[in-house]
Amino acid sequence: MLTIIRSFCLLLISIFSSCSVAKQVSILKADGSNQGLTAYELIQSFGGKRSIESPDLYPDNHPSEKHIYEDSDDIVGNHFVFVLHRDLDKDRDKYVKFADRQRNEIKAYGGSKSSLKGLEGETMTYRWKFKLEPEMSLSKNFSHFFQLKSVDDGIGMPILTISARSYRGDRWLALSHAPIKKAVILDKTLWSEVADVWLEAECTVIYGNNGALEISVKRMPDKQTVLAFKSENIDMWRGTQKDHFVRPKWGFYRSLKSKEMLKNEKDIIRFADFEVTKH
Repeated sequence: MLTIIRSFCLLLISIFSSCSVAKQVSILKADGSNQGLTAYELIQSFGGKRSIESPDLYPDNHPSEKHIYEDSDDIVGNHFVFVLHRDLDKDRDKYVKFADRQRNEIKAYGGSKSSLKGLEGETMTYRWKFKLEPEMSLSKNFSHFFQLKSVDDGIGMPILTISARSYRGDRWLALSHAPIKKAVILDKTLWSEVADVWLEAECTVIYGNNGALEISVKRMPDKQTVLAFKSENIDMWRGTQKDHFVRPKWGFYRSLKSKEMLKNEKDIIRFADFEVTKH
């Protein structure tokens, strides 16, 4: 009898241990234009009610046109298209204070489910696909397509970004890291290496002051790596309170400080198959 009880207890311990270390996976996929849920409904079911920062959601911004919609192609199938208008779109409802920038992004935030928020000591993996237009307008200032943004004491600058800019006659896609306020480029590649092709990104982070980071961006057709970085000792944490966390942001967030360099009135970026795993 004791043997049976002991075996049962060990089974319970095994079950609860497995539950405690089970991965939490959150997925956002487009379901097709005019099919199922709308793009905004899909995004909000993934990130929460306030997970979209698109110009059309603010009455005094650009409410007359949807800035995220669904499309499909023969490579990734159903996906999302993010639109930004140089002359019409602003930064949420903050454009009086932040008139030098514009944004169309999706994000995790305080009201999102816990599986999207990275806490100190936790390991998170982010996967997604994106496609950049060959003639996208770039300036010498930032255009962010992905951010790991800390909810902290108000530092502001993202910890990690995938961004583009025009510099010394060339156009670049770059991976940058900022432990506090000064960003350092970890890797970069010429725009011609990444434009007009679907890219697949994977980023794994252990959040901590002595954290870890492994990230890669590959071209889907030939699996060629175009951006990569790995470190087992890198500062990936700014939090000072128990409720501080790091959240992902995807989309189009760019500076207007060199607006004269932005040649197109309208630019787009395509995204597909978002996946966030808390290990």
